[in-house]
Order: sequence, then structure tokens, then C-alpha cells
Amino acid sequence: MRVLEIYPNSRSLRVAQKSYLKENRLLPTLTTIGEFEKSIIMLDRRVVDRIKRVIYLQEVSKFDNFKSLNIDVDLIKFFSRSEAIFKFFEELSHERVTFNDLTAGDSYSEFERDIEIVERLFNSYREYLHRYNLTDRAFIPDEYRLNRGYIKRFDRIELHLEGYLTRFEFELIDEVSKSVEFIIHMETSQFNIKLQDRFREFGIELPEDSTLSLNFTTREVLTSQKVSMEINAKTFGVEERVSQVILMFKSISEMVSKGVKPEDIAVVLPDENFKEILKLYDKFNNLNFAMGFDYTKERAYKSIELIHNLWHRDKEISIDRLEQYGIDIQKLNSIDSEELVGINQFFKRLSFIDFDLENEKVKGVYERFLKEFKGDNISIRSWIFLWLRAVMELKIDDVRGGKITVIGALESRGVEFKGVVVVDFNDDFVPTIPAKDMFLNSNIRKLAKLPTRGDREAHQKQLYKRLLERAEIATIIYSRSENRSPAQYLYELGIVPKNIEDVNLKSLYNHSITYQDINPIFNIDVDSVRWSYKRLKTLIECKRRYYYQYVMGLRERSDRLSFNEGIFIHRVFERLFREYPQFRERQDMANAINLTMDRLYSDSDPKMRYIKILWQRRLDNFIDGQIEYFNRGYRVIETESRIEGDISGLRFEGIVDRVDKSRDNINIFDYKMASRVDNLQMAIYHELLKSQFKRFNLAIIELPKGDIVELKELSGEIDNLKSEIEKVKGLRSVEAKRCSELSKCRYCPFQLHCQRGEFI
Repeated sequence: MRVLEIYPNSRSLRVAQKSYLKENRLLPTLTTIGEFEKSIIMLDRRVVDRIKRVIYLQEVSKFDNFKSLNIDVDLIKFFSRSEAIFKFFEELSHERVTFNDLTAGDSYSEFERDIEIVERLFNSYREYLHRYNLTDRAFIPDEYRLNRGYIKRFDRIELHLEGYLTRFEFELIDEVSKSVEFIIHMETSQFNIKLQDRFREFGIELPEDSTLSLNFTTREVLTSQKVSMEINAKTFGVEERVSQVILMFKSISEMVSKGVKPEDIAVVLPDENFKEILKLYDKFNNLNFAMGFDYTKERAYKSIELIHNLWHRDKEISIDRLEQYGIDIQKLNSIDSEELVGINQFFKRLSFIDFDLENEKVKGVYERFLKEFKGDNISIRSWIFLWLRAVMELKIDDVRGGKITVIGALESRGVEFKGVVVVDFNDDFVPTIPAKDMFLNSNIRKLAKLPTRGDREAHQKQLYKRLLERAEIATIIYSRSENRSPAQYLYELGIVPKNIEDVNLKSLYNHSITYQDINPIFNIDVDSVRWSYKRLKTLIECKRRYYYQYVMGLRERSDRLSFNEGIFIHRVFERLFREYPQFRERQDMANAINLTMDRLYSDSDPKMRYIKILWQRRLDNFIDGQIEYFNRGYRVIETESRIEGDISGLRFEGIVDRVDKSRDNINIFDYKMASRVDNLQMAIYHELLKSQFKRFNLAIIELPKGDIVELKELSGEIDNLKSEIEKVKGLRSVEAKRCSELSKCRYCPFQLHCQRGEFI
């Protein structure tokens, strides 16, 4: 008999395949439910690329009423919101729910306007795709044909069902069952009532709390066996989240000592991000991360992300940081990120960037981009955003060979383990609460017979229940950090959390953390270094900091809670004077500053709103002084201008904030908060600029009051600079001594390494 067996995922399929091989008989044909649906569905149109469809949806969203949804149609901002729209479209079509059904369920007309707008978007998007002979997953239920040739290859089809089926999937099964015997193996419980209701719609009454097999063709239950919910599990609570790692390894060790093979043990992560912590402490590579590792952690991705952040001004990106990733700053600065180019031009312009095309998965995305986006022209910064979105979901396979499987809850479908350890069993992780629906509330969903949040939570609960029931021994761990509570689902499983463990975190480390008083010695090739003011000053003031930052490549600590006013106002002025080189009227300049602040910084953060208002008032004197200055004939010709050259035989580079010109007069400005002028920095700027301009004035603009302070006499500072350079040129090896002035350690990012500062 020709049999096709369908499994929930690739992991459960591989387990079944191994089981059949042990029986020494012919294998049936095995497939996953996703591949089965692809095999039986035929389409006359090609399914649109998942990245390009966002551009199409953005195009058809440009109608007046759409603005009332408060969704920004700028491509980058639109992208994240579009995912929710696509999921909504797919859910409606696959659950066979019409927009009229939604309107009928909205008895208080709470969402009526939004539903009408989304319906127009839905229809416009479909028409737009059809124009190019394309379709979307959301439209498949209304456009598919059944591949009967594939179905006729089998005498019987068996589905091992774990989880939920949409109405469309039930329709497919119903159609297939008319041509071939269709058997379903599944389990019923209090957590899949919704699924049982769907079977009732086809006249099939399922026994409660049972493992069963049913014939969908004849609508009869073939076998049924009651399941008694018995879970052999220990529960542990810990104070710190990372402490779970200790108990996890301890539990695994106990399982192995009781005869459970490592390959029969699974660690389940409700929050898959916790894998990064587990990987950190898996010193002996005992774990095998089935979900793989995020490509976003790879060096190639991070380097491109840095450029994205630089161009979108989401974060302040230092030159040193870019150089650490091998990015050619000069070539990067030569690119206009707003230039509209095609996909081939995009990759050609950024050919100096490592796109990691030796990685087969990344190369596949690259080839798809060349094919799908041929003929499209968008800005370079938009291309780089789309590229990051396309590769960010890639996974790097874990090839370390660990025998203990680490999986997410969904990956556990269709498989069972003798030993199970679940961490993060807290209310905020188990079950995962779905994101709030943009357009509907739970009441409308219920009336329209769409899955509610409760239904989705129940689905996840069923996965945990089944996994724990079938385990011979299990450990459930939760943390109490940040006032977290154990998941209430524990009580639904009949488990009362009672063990609170006092865990010693020192056991996470195989040695104590010690500090070495011996000063490290490093070699330095001063001729090959591209020196900057900051780098030279660091070497002069603290050899140890130079060692940490430029030799070891340690990153400075990032404090997201702090706000740097200097960076804020520098970004505002860079954008302002790039777009408006000169102002004649005070009000024009004030309006332009306000507009620039709004473009760069969102009002969504109350603190940011306050900072913008504060600086708008602070800059009154600055604006008055600048208007008087511009009326003398000056205009801005460059902002954030990169300069470089030789000083006494060493290669230097830097960035000046502003270059102004009036006839033959050149003014070079550097913005400074208050009067904090560094003579070493100004001397470097002077020496680099003198080869570019025959005559120029070097000055600072004190912020916020706006006073212009000319630096007329720098000969002493220049002599001091050259003296310091001569000292540096004589260096070959350097002893990385700690700074002698403790006051300078106060704001050093490497205090902890030196046992200095506020940490001591």
C-alpha cells in the first residue's frame, strides 16, 4: 500500500524516519505539513516575494483615508507595521472570515471605519498584484487548484496532528479525503477545545482527554485511549534569571546519572533569546541548539547594521567603531545615501562592504534580490534597510555536536523526550502572549469565529502539557527576578511551585575573576596607524586605556539611559546647515531648527519632547548671533567635513563641524558645549587644514549661547603637538601603565578592568 505520512515539522519527521529504519521494512513516504500543502496546492500566479510585497503594499496604501490609521508610509517605518497587516490578511482568508463578518461582529461600531479602510487596502493590494500576474499567501484560499495528480500517488494519507488547523486547512483535508483515505492521529485535552469544535463542524465528535486516530474520509473514530495527566516534574524557583543555568545543568546531570541518555534530554526555552546565555556557559559544548543562532550576531550583519544606523541617524556611530569592522570611511563618506539606484548599482556602490556572500544562505538572499528587484529604483539607505530585513531571520546552524537538544516550544511538536528541563516558566513567557491586534478586539474575534488570544495561549499550553506528560523525568525552573511570578499554568497542570533554591552564581565560572597588577606590554607600529585627536590624546594620557581600546579592541560601555546633549545638538546643526546654508531672517532660522529637530527626533518620548523645547529656547542668542553673522555675507559650504593629512610624519584624520565662506574668507568652526576647548585638538585641525586653505580662521562656537571665539595664536599649541608626536614616533613597545591622575578615571569606560572609579 502506498502511504504518505505527514508530520508537524522536520524534527518530528527525522525521529519517525529513524524509528522506521529500526523496523527493517520499507519506509512510507514522509513529509511535513508545510511541504504537503505546497505539494497539493497549484496556482496560476506566482507568489510575491515576502520583502517586495511590502513595497507593493506601501504603494497601494497612499490614499487619504489610510492616514487615519496613523501608520507612517515611509518605507522603513511602514515595514514593521506592514507585518501586522499581512498577518491580518492571511488570518482572515485562511479562517474564511469576510470583512462583512467583522462588521457584523462590531456591534458598537468601534472598528467600523478601520475595517472599511483595511478592506479597501486588501482589495487594492490584490488588484495590484494581479496586474503583474502575482498573488500573495493571503489570497491562496480563493485562487488555488488541488493537485489531484499528487494525491492519486497514494492509497492512504496519515496526518500526525499537533496543534491547530485553520478552516482552509480543514477544507484541504476534506477535499483530499474525497479521493484517498485520510487518517488523523491526535490528542484531545482541555487546551484544544477550539480544534475539537472544528471537527464537530464536519460531524466528528471526539472523545475528551484521549489519544486517538480517526478516519476523516468516513468521519469515524478508529481508536481511542484515555490520557491521565500525570507529570513527574520537580519545580524550582531562583532569585536571578541567570541562576537557572546552574539548576538546568544540575538537573541534566541527575537525569544522566539515572540512566537517561543525553540525546533523550531536551531543554525547552519559552524565550529563545535565552539561548545566548546558555551558549555562554556551555563550556564543554554539551548543548545542541536546534533553533540555530541568529545571523544578526554575525560580524558581516553587524557591520552593515552600523552603516544603516549611521545613515538613519538612529545612533551616534564613531569612526573608531566603523574602523573596527573594517569599513573604509573614505569610501563610505563618498556615498550619497539618498541617491536613487537600482539593485545592481546598490551592490556595486557598496562593493567595499563584506556582504558575506560566501555563506550559502546569504548568497541565496542576494540572488533573490537581483531577480526580484530588477528594475526597481529606491534610495541606497532604503536598499540597505531591505537587505538587513531579508537576512535578519537567517539562522546559523549549530555544528558543535552537543547531544542535549535545546528547542523552543513549537519545535517540540511531534517529538518526545525522556528527560525535559523547562526554564523561564514565568507568566511573561508561558504561554507567550500574542501582540495586541491592530484592528479587532477579542469580542469581535469571538463573534467572527477567529482565534482569540485565549485560543492561542491554549494551543501553547497543549504543547507543554504533551511534552511534560510523555517525559519520564522533568524539571521546571522559574525566576523571581524583577518581581516575576511562576506561570499560573503550573496550577492548571496540577503542579504547586514550592522549591526556592539559593544558588551560588560562582559555580557558573570554572575560575575566579582576578585582576592582574602586572602592566601588559604591547607593540605599536606608529607609521601604520591612522591617528586621530582622540587616539593620540588617549595614548598620551593613559597607556592602559589605549591598550584596552585600540589593542584589545574592547568596546566602551553604552549607557542607553543617559542623554548626550552634545551629540543631540551636533546632529541637529549638521542636518540644518546641510539643507539651509544661509539664513537672513531670524524666524526662518528658528522654524528650520524646529523642523529639523522634529525630523531627527520623535515626539513619542516625553523626555525627548522636553529636550527639544528646552533647546529651542536655549538657542535664542545663538540664532541672533548667526543671523548677524550670515548678513555679513557668510554661508555654510560644508558640514561634518572629513580632513586628513600628515603631521610631522604621522598620518592624521579628523572631522570639523562646519566650514563657512565669504568671498576669500574661510571660517572653520567647531561646536563646543560652554568653553571646553582642547588645544591639542585645535592644533591638529590647524595643521591638517593649512594644506587645504591658504588662509583660514579657526574658531569655536560656544553652545548654547552662540559666542564665536577665534583661536588666533596657536603656535605654542602646535609646538607642543609636534613635541608629543616626536615622542610617539620613538615608540616601538609600550608598557600599558595605569593613569597616574585618578580624577581622569571617573568617566573612563574601563574603570572595572583597572579596579578604579565608582566600582571600587
